[in-house]
Amino acid sequence: MPSSAYHHFFEPATKPGAPPLLLLHGTGGSEHDLLRLGRAVSPGSALLSPRGDVSEGGALRFFARLGEGVFDPAEVTRRTNALADFVLAAARRYAIDARQLIAVGFSNGANI
Repeated sequence: MPSSAYHHFFEPATKPGAPPLLLLHGTGGSEHDLLRLGRAVSPGSALLSPRGDVSEGGALRFFARLGEGVFDPAEVTRRTNALADFVLAAARRYAIDARQLIAVGFSNGANI
């Protein structure tokens, strides 16, 4: 696993030249939530889907909030940098081109 603590799902590309997708679930989701969408959006693309590592009331997220709808800019920055480190390590591990990576996110995953 890459140096980050993110649990994740990876599916190799089956179509040469298809851009790899980074799939980021919403609050309470998992690394499996957006796989079907990823396959529909870009058939044959490699899929990299991490699980958020922050729990808010038992619901997994990519960053904590100060309250409902209240972001903590320092927390968002810290968690964004951690996710970026994971993505770069995973790109090396799975031999995907991080420069071609397209992010697809929902809710909290779209925010990050």
